Amino acid sequence: MVSPTLLIIDDEPSILESLSLFLQDEGYQVLTAANGKEGLDLFFAHEVDLVITDLRMPVMDGNQVMEALRDHARENQIPEPPVIVISGVGKRRDVIRALRMGAKDYITKPAEDLDRISHTIEQVIKTRRLEAENIRYRQELEKSEAQYRAITHQIAEGVFTVDIREHITFTNPAFCKMLGFTSAELKGRDFTTLVAPQALPLIQRQTLRRKSGKNDQYEIQMPHKDGHLVHVELSCSPLLDDQGEYTGSIAVIRDITHLMELRRKYEAFKKTEQDRTTDLLALCANCKSIRDADQGWIQMEAFFRDITFTHGICPSCCETLYPDLDLSNLEDLDDDA
Repeated sequence: MVSPTLLIIDDEPSILESLSLFLQDEGYQVLTAANGKEGLDLFFAHEVDLVITDLRMPVMDGNQVMEALRDHARENQIPEPPVIVISGVGKRRDVIRALRMGAKDYITKPAEDLDRISHTIEQVIKTRRLEAENIRYRQELEKSEAQYRAITHQIAEGVFTVDIREHITFTNPAFCKMLGFTSAELKGRDFTTLVAPQALPLIQRQTLRRKSGKNDQYEIQMPHKDGHLVHVELSCSPLLDDQGEYTGSIAVIRDITHLMELRRKYEAFKKTEQDRTTDLLALCANCKSIRDADQGWIQMEAFFRDITFTHGICPSCCETLYPDLDLSNLEDLDDDA
């Protein structure tokens, strides 16, 4: 690992020499400057991890150095470098001002407590590294989220996320279109307010399962913005932080309203099939004999010997065969009979 680079700015040569030698012995790379202007020139010419500056100096004092570093950071949208100020005894007001401007700590002249100075620098460097790691982590996270959002915006299925309170944190266009809401209308809304009342017990059970780390798939009905119900299938997975703690969940949602209509039609078809007779008779295609329960063959006339048939014609056939025939007289005759 490369040793951190420290920049010491002070107009007292004894301070520069003693601090520089001590910190070099501690393993740091050290740059020194006699005033603020020289210090800024060195800062912009090198990668400096920490600035240690006196407050009262000729040419440019420590407060001006801190202002210049802050302006540079804002213009380039980068973190401000950590600064430790050196102050003489009795300069409490200067120290307070510097701390308010963002200084991380201060060293009191004369700089005799070298162990305290070493500890202070070590803590500031450590904090600086943690801040840099957090920035890198956030940048990677933002990059991943941007890629994730780009992908979810393109897929046909609905996608949404909720936080630990079941409040919606993200929706893709497909999910918004499915329910007729805009993304702004859905963001922050309690997911349980978007489901049919009869689905609430199921939602509560599924939430408990996800908090225990389990994935689930289930079907519910969700009211569309215009009032009609949308039957959906959800595939839900828990979202966990770096410590494995539950932070919410992500769901892929599919509109299966049409599928449910097909299911209803199929069930109705099966019901009509069940209503049909299952009493089948085997009939010889040639002699028209009928096979009985004992596997014997009986002539049709004998099989129906207990039934008396009479010849006639049904109304449908009559209309087909005799379209010009007036059937009203026949109906009157039937009434008279």
